[in-house]
Amino acid sequence: YTSAGTVEFIVDGQRNFYFLEMNTRLQVEHPVTELITGIDLVEQMIRVAYGEALTLKQSDIKLHGWAMESRLYAEDPYRNFLPSIGRLTRYRPPAEVTEPGHVVRNDTGVYEGGEISMYYDPMIAKLCTWGPTRADAIEAMRNALDGFEVEGIGHNLPFLSAVMDHPKFVAGTITTAFIAEEFPEGFNGVALPDEVLRRIAASCAAMHRVGEIRRSRVSGRMDNHERKVGSDWVVSLQGHSYPVTIKADHGGSTVCFDDGSELRVTSGWTPGDQLAVLDVSGEPLVLKVGKISGGFRIRSRGADLRVHVRTPRQAELASLMIEKTPPDTSKLLLCPMPGLIVKINVEVGDEVQDGQALCTVEAMKMENILRAERKGVVAKINAAPGDSLAVDAVIMEFE
Repeated sequence: YTSAGTVEFIVDGQRNFYFLEMNTRLQVEHPVTELITGIDLVEQMIRVAYGEALTLKQSDIKLHGWAMESRLYAEDPYRNFLPSIGRLTRYRPPAEVTEPGHVVRNDTGVYEGGEISMYYDPMIAKLCTWGPTRADAIEAMRNALDGFEVEGIGHNLPFLSAVMDHPKFVAGTITTAFIAEEFPEGFNGVALPDEVLRRIAASCAAMHRVGEIRRSRVSGRMDNHERKVGSDWVVSLQGHSYPVTIKADHGGSTVCFDDGSELRVTSGWTPGDQLAVLDVSGEPLVLKVGKISGGFRIRSRGADLRVHVRTPRQAELASLMIEKTPPDTSKLLLCPMPGLIVKINVEVGDEVQDGQALCTVEAMKMENILRAERKGVVAKINAAPGDSLAVDAVIMEFE
């Protein structure tokens, strides 16, 4: 044939290359080749199809810098990368940039308000970055992922961010066994180091103060009930609590910790903004911001945090509150993803064994067999073949 093609290899630790397969087309990774060669492969493919001869020789092709591609998928890493469907209530990719030392490129076919259905491939976008060195390309990818806003479905942005900061990936010693070795119990988010938590805590304290000032200026207040915004707060996140004092001025806020350290926070963030671009003591910080009672839901660098900002008295009382335990679902078979019931393998009254197939759910061109986790007896079946179920819908119950 006469057209573009992609040859795939796998490489071992000694950089020996082994042939895998030949594809008579471009693959999804082609932007990486385009970024490091400066050649538009799609253009060349179209020209060849039109009957033109290639004007390039192998000796003309030079490699410049480093590029990488992150595939944004509608797969939920918190549910073992199972498919997720729904409407993209928010889709704001980072700005595409082409500069001498920095490139950000996003190839996509979706839009805000569009639907991710169960009938097609789960890929949402291919986010690519380029830099003069591998470290530059990784840092560009970190910042691009931090600024990528996707809401309405489960997606793998947190996992991609976690990979970019993982020591094995940064060192280039990653293998095909990476997920099995580093996340044997599944992906549950990232435990951020204390230095990063402090930067986030200082930022949230400053943002909370901005919100409190706005709330204190609501019109129609009673004259003798003027609300005053204090300077002492306790920020709680990821099992840590940081008592802080805020010294604010027109340029920003200086957040003082109880150990004497300080962080200077400046930003144009206003309440309601879902993306906060901040400067924390001279270092950039990008946070995805959601509102929760008494604080924020913050997503950054693979972590999904519930951050509470309270007065010292509120923090004291909150420490006495009993945490709500999750409901017992051990006797239920829940649908792990939105999908279509293809087959029910058991009936009410059947005794099932550990590992026995219970039903088959189809989603995004894949059939998923759900199996019993332990021995039991089927008490009730709530679904039938042909039913479309939402995530966590109860398929069957056990005695």
